[in-house]
Amino acid sequence: MLEFLTTLARRWRVVVTAVLLGVAAAALATSQLTPSYRAESQLFVALASTGDSADALAQGELFAVNRVKSYPVIADSPQVLEPVIADLGLDVSPEELAEEVEAEAVPQTVLISITVTDPSAARSAEIANAVSAQFIEVVESLDRVDEDSPSPVKVTVVRPAVAPASASFPVPAINLAVGLLAGLALGIAGAALRETLDQTVRDEDDVEQATGLGTLGVVPTNTHIDAEPVLAAGASDVVWAESYRKLRTNLSYLDPDDPPRVLMVTSALSGDGKTVTAANLAASLAQTGLRTILVEADLRRPSLAGLLELSPDVGVTSVVSGKASVADVTQRAASGMDVLTCGPIPPNPSELLGSRSFKRLVAGLLETHDRVIIDTPPLVAVTDAAVTSVVADAVIVVCTSRGTTRPDLRRAVEALRAVDAPLAGVVLNQVSLAGRSYRQYTYEPDERPRARRDKRDRDTRVPAPATSAAPRRTPGPGGADAPVLDDETADHAPRHASSG
Repeated sequence: MLEFLTTLARRWRVVVTAVLLGVAAAALATSQLTPSYRAESQLFVALASTGDSADALAQGELFAVNRVKSYPVIADSPQVLEPVIADLGLDVSPEELAEEVEAEAVPQTVLISITVTDPSAARSAEIANAVSAQFIEVVESLDRVDEDSPSPVKVTVVRPAVAPASASFPVPAINLAVGLLAGLALGIAGAALRETLDQTVRDEDDVEQATGLGTLGVVPTNTHIDAEPVLAAGASDVVWAESYRKLRTNLSYLDPDDPPRVLMVTSALSGDGKTVTAANLAASLAQTGLRTILVEADLRRPSLAGLLELSPDVGVTSVVSGKASVADVTQRAASGMDVLTCGPIPPNPSELLGSRSFKRLVAGLLETHDRVIIDTPPLVAVTDAAVTSVVADAVIVVCTSRGTTRPDLRRAVEALRAVDAPLAGVVLNQVSLAGRSYRQYTYEPDERPRARRDKRDRDTRVPAPATSAAPRRTPGPGGADAPVLDDETADHAPRHASSG
């Protein structure tokens, strides 16, 4: 049941769309149907004359009841309908009119109901009354022994037909209800079918089922990604920025005593966000004070220079080919980390990344930096990432929620396992925070009036000793006196983050 409700929650758009289409189709069909009106008259059948004894009355009643059972078939006979057509001037044949007339004997009574269905409300009542009148004449004439003798049966109209106020068909409420139920059923069936056929990765459970790996981080969709692709202080999307800091923390717990220093970032397919993830991971590490360098090993379709607004002319290929030193081509990004862009695109990327020169490059970077982040091409398309993984301490695979398919993610991880790559886990990118599985803390500014906050601070602050009205001074660096702040002075003093 829980899985069924989860499926409906995920595919609610399919269900709602089907319901709306069902109701709209029912409304359209109702508007196109020709309305029909039903008018009903009721007749009472009795013996014209009976004896005064109880036996005679009982026999007369039994006779009438038995007789009534055979009368309804007469109501739509030509003997009844032809005079009605002539009297009312109807442009129909007796057979066509018979389709509109319905007669029924009420069980266990001597009552007969004659119902006429017609597109016109007034005409349905007119025809019903005309049929009733002619029906009485035909019945009484049929029951006469001879033409001169009176009929032993007397038929009387007890309830003449009146023009109905509303159509009997179609009934909009019923049609709309049927359309709603049909749409709901089709929507649920469509949602279940789409859920079955959907092979995309949606959440952490799908990641684990497809790869057997855990999820290192969940990165939400960022509407400001085009303006701010790499996180910085005061990021517009606080939750998005915090997700990379959580990723940084999770990586540090892979081995707290010896955390991985060379982190390789890749993905199954192009467009999963591996380059943005690598850049933001490097930026978050640099913000902690770690000397971090971001290396672009995607030598086929490099995009790091454009993302960070750096020069693409020199970089990794320049160093590996011996045309430049690392110091010559290293650039500093605005977010605080060093960057080695791709440089000139080589004709043989896989061979270059698997060369001893590239391994020496990474080893040299570890002597000058605390962390090395390597951005590599997608795994399903080329083998460059698998080749590069030999220099990594941990490999991170990026996939897109509702974008990357489970088979593609599985193939990417299997390619890394084939070369014994040190798989760390998966980063689930572009996750919608509307999903019930993802709830994160957000930070809201204190919007209380300033006077109220100041009053609360004065009420709760511990008073300072009278002798400390002026700040005390102690010898500072270089012999200069530095003020020693008491509690009240420190409460309003600026606080500076440590450089570490």
